[in-house]
Amino acid sequence: MRYYYFNPFSKQYYFPEGFRDYKVFKTFYHPYKITAKIMWKIWWNTSFFRSLFTEYLPEQILPLKHIKEYQTSETILAFNMGTKGVEQKISVLGVDKLTNKSFFIKYATSIVARRNVYNEGLVLEQLKHLPFVPKIEINVSSPEGFSLIKTSVLQGHKMFEQQLNDKKLEILFILSNQKVVSHRKYENRLKSSFAHGDFCVWNMLNDKGKIKIFDWEMGGQYPLGYDLFTCIFQYEFLINETMEFDLILKSNLDIITRYFIRFSITKWLPYLKEFSRLKREIESEKNNNDLQEHYSQLEKFVLTYQIKK
Repeated sequence: MRYYYFNPFSKQYYFPEGFRDYKVFKTFYHPYKITAKIMWKIWWNTSFFRSLFTEYLPEQILPLKHIKEYQTSETILAFNMGTKGVEQKISVLGVDKLTNKSFFIKYATSIVARRNVYNEGLVLEQLKHLPFVPKIEINVSSPEGFSLIKTSVLQGHKMFEQQLNDKKLEILFILSNQKVVSHRKYENRLKSSFAHGDFCVWNMLNDKGKIKIFDWEMGGQYPLGYDLFTCIFQYEFLINETMEFDLILKSNLDIITRYFIRFSITKWLPYLKEFSRLKREIESEKNNNDLQEHYSQLEKFVLTYQIKK
């Protein structure tokens, strides 16, 4: 089957011939920046432009052989090759053409990525009672050198509203009460709880006003506030590209205070400092130098920061 790749420069996404017959594939990629939005719209709507970026030998690039073991013969698949690095994994959105049922697959071959994928399956199995997480169907560590999970596809539209609100705050409180065993456990003298680990708007969907959350591979035990601060700072660093720590905290002071009061904590700066240190270490392990430097600067900033009401 012929595949088309997007974007034309990075070749990260691969869509199969006939993909436009299934609306779910349009949800597979959601740009946040203007230039990416324009490129995506042109690519999606213009067959001639799309034909310029054709892959005729997808089996040489995509793990079709291994993925086929976990699908029917009448399945159509789109691939996201992921971000290059030690944690790179391939995400797959599939549709059974006979039943029109969609599913999601994560596939990894490196040691670090395999551990992350397996951890996500482990976490999802323990969170299956929650209405805002995908349902796990398969969690495999193959002797052929890959790990794979297969889940349901959450319904809803990608969220673009970064601002923390009461609905997101309530999810954080629900997660903090979960008793989950995972491969990620970051604990110290501060209070800790279970957390998603990458609680960002790009991992959320809006389903008729209800929030759904996916991408649970970082799920584990973290110091309180880890998800809260991730939601605030990761967006500011990656999307808004701002380093104005004082203004960021000032605009989020009310919801930060409300969050920690729930846990009877009035002095939350030690939690922000620990979050910064931990994020710096995690981004360093990923060789993500830019984010590592951002969180290093945030860690230094917290040492002199005075909360201004």
